[in-house]
Amino acid sequence: MTAPLFLDGSPAAHEALRDAVAEVLAVLAATDERAPFPSAGPAQLREIAAAIEPLPDDAEPLGEVLADVGRTVLAHGARVTDPWCAAHLHPPTLLTAGAAELAIAATNQSMDSYDQAPMATYVEDRLVARLNALIGLPAAGSGVLTSGGTASNLLGLLLARDHAAGGANVNGLPAGAARWRILASAGAHVSVRQAAAVLGLGRDAVVAVSTDDDGRMDVAALDRTLDQLAQTGGIPIAIVGTAGTTDTGAVDPLTALADRAAAHGAWFHVDAAVGSALVLSDRLRPLVAGLERADSITADLHKLWWQPIGASALLVRDALSFGSVREPADYLNRTEDDDVLNLVDRSLDTSRRFDALKILVSLRATGRRRLAGLVEHLVDLAAKAGEAVRRTPGLELVAPPQTVTVLFRCRPDGVDESLLDRLNVEVQRRLLASGRAVVGRTRYRGAVALKLTFTNPLTSHDDVAALLAAVAAEASAGVGVAA
Repeated sequence: MTAPLFLDGSPAAHEALRDAVAEVLAVLAATDERAPFPSAGPAQLREIAAAIEPLPDDAEPLGEVLADVGRTVLAHGARVTDPWCAAHLHPPTLLTAGAAELAIAATNQSMDSYDQAPMATYVEDRLVARLNALIGLPAAGSGVLTSGGTASNLLGLLLARDHAAGGANVNGLPAGAARWRILASAGAHVSVRQAAAVLGLGRDAVVAVSTDDDGRMDVAALDRTLDQLAQTGGIPIAIVGTAGTTDTGAVDPLTALADRAAAHGAWFHVDAAVGSALVLSDRLRPLVAGLERADSITADLHKLWWQPIGASALLVRDALSFGSVREPADYLNRTEDDDVLNLVDRSLDTSRRFDALKILVSLRATGRRRLAGLVEHLVDLAAKAGEAVRRTPGLELVAPPQTVTVLFRCRPDGVDESLLDRLNVEVQRRLLASGRAVVGRTRYRGAVALKLTFTNPLTSHDDVAALLAAVAAEASAGVGVAA
C-alpha cells in the first residue's frame, strides 16, 4: 500500500507523519555531535552537492533519503548550538519553537487573507499587539510579521517615504523627492541603503552620520548634518536609529534621535533587530530608552528571542500608517469586507507562513522572566568577554561591548602594524577552515577586526576563555604566515 502523501485526517496519514518525524529526529540526533563548522572546504562541498539528485524519476524510501541527507547535508552544516560558533547573530532555537514548525508546515495557513487563515490572522494580530505593549507603543499601534530584519527595514522605510509624500505612491515619486534624505549612523545595517534603492530614492539618499568611540550615533554630528541639509536644500524624511549594531552591538541615543525627528517632522524608524529583546529584562530595558517613541520598529525574533528563521516583525506606532501599503484585489482583500482583517493590507508579501504560531507556543512555554534571564546572561557574558580580551596577551579590544558583541583584534608583540590586517584575516580563515571555531571578521574604522557574537545561552565564561585562548594561539602561530 502506498503511504499517504498528505495529512488528510486518516489514521494512516497520522501514522505516516509520526514515522517521518521519528526518522528526521534520528538523523538530527546522529549529526548533533559535529564540530562548529565543517572542515571540508568550498570545493569539496560543491562536489558533494553536485552529486545529489534533487528530483529522481521515481520515489526513494524516505529512510534512505534522510540517511543520505544526514551524511551529505546536515553533517556539513554550521552547528549553532556549539559555543565556538560565535560569528553572527545566528542563535540556536527553542525546542518548543522548532516543534511548532511542524504544525505550521502541516496546516499551511497563508497569512494574506482571513479566508485562508481565520484564527491565525487574529493570533498574529494579538502577538504584535503584545510586542507593542511590551515596548511601550500606544494601543493605536499595529504590526506585521516579516521574513527578517531586511524586510522589516524595507517596510518601515516604505512607510516613511509614503508619510513624506502624503500617501501611497500611485504616480511615482513627487517633485522634490530628489532632495529627500534618510539619516542613519555609519554603523547602521546595510539594508537601510538597500531599502533606499528599492524605494526609488537611491542609495545615496542615505546620509551616514559619524559615530562616537562607543559606536553610537554622535548626536552633535547629527545636528551638524541636519544643519548642512537645511543649508543645501536637503529634506530629512527619516532618521534611523539602531538598537544593537551588527559590528559593535552599539545602541544609538534613541531619545535624542526621537527629539530630532520630531523637531524636523521626520519619521523615526528604529532597527531593533537585536535590541528589541532587551525590553524583556527590567534591568536591561533602560539601554533602549526612547524605543517607545519610534514610528516604526524592526524586531527580529529569530535573534535574541531564539525563534527559527524567519521571524521578524515590523511594529508601528499608528495602525493607519499601513494605509499606503494596501492594494485591494477583488479575489483577496475586497473593499466591502470591512469587518474582516486581511493581513496582506499590512504586508509586502501575499502568501506568508503562520510564523506567529511558533512564537506564540515557545514564548508561552518559556515565559518572559526566563527569556529575560537568557538575554541578561548573554549581555553579561559579552561584558566579561571584553574584560578577558583586555587581559589576554596578544589581543586588543577595539570597542567596548554594549550588548552581545565583542569586537577585538589580534596584536601579538613584535608584529609590524602593516601586517596586522593580514594576520587577523589569516586567524579567522584558519579557524574556520579547520572547523574548530566560527569567529566573525569585519572592518571597523578601516582596520580588520574579529568579532564574537553571543546569542547562545549555553555558552559559559569558560567556553569564552578557551575560545579567546585558541584565537591568541592561532595568532601567535600565524605570525610567520602573515609576514
